Amino acid sequence: MNISPTKLTATDRAILRTVQENARATIDEIAMKAGLSTSSAQRRLQRLRAEKIILGDVSIIDPKKLGFGATLLVELELERDRPELMVNLHQWIARTPEVQEAWCITGRGDYTLVVVCGSIQEFDLLAERLMNENPNIRKFTTNVVLKTLKRGLALPLK
Repeated sequence: MNISPTKLTATDRAILRTVQENARATIDEIAMKAGLSTSSAQRRLQRLRAEKIILGDVSIIDPKKLGFGATLLVELELERDRPELMVNLHQWIARTPEVQEAWCITGRGDYTLVVVCGSIQEFDLLAERLMNENPNIRKFTTNVVLKTLKRGLALPLK
C-alpha cells in the first residue's frame, strides 16, 4: 500500500510544530509562531482538524504518579491470521484501557502491545484474561520496561 503524505505548507508545518510542542498553546501564540493573524491561524487550525491531520489533543500523564508501576511490551503470536479471527482481538484491545498502544507487525510476532499495570501481579491477571478471551493467540512474550528514556508522539516536521 502506497500512502502519499498530505501536502502541507510551511505555515501548516509551523502550526503543527507549535501544537505538538504544547497542545495548550493559545491561538495568539500559534499565530505568532506561524507568522499569521489570529483569524488566519484559527482557520488553518480548524482545517487541520477537519482534515484529520490533527487527530486529538492530549495531556501526557506520568503513569507512576497514578500507580501504574509496570510498563510492559507484549508480543502476540496468533494461531491463524485469518481476518475474521482477529476481530475479537481487535475489540479486546480497543476496550482494554491498560493497552496504551497496539501495532500489527511483521517479524517474529503478529502484534506488539504497550501495557501499563499497577504491578506484575495485575499484569498476570490481565494476561490471563487476554488468553482466555482470545483463543486464537498461540503465545505471548512479555518484556518489562525498566526505564523510560523517551515518551512522546511528536512527529519530526521539517
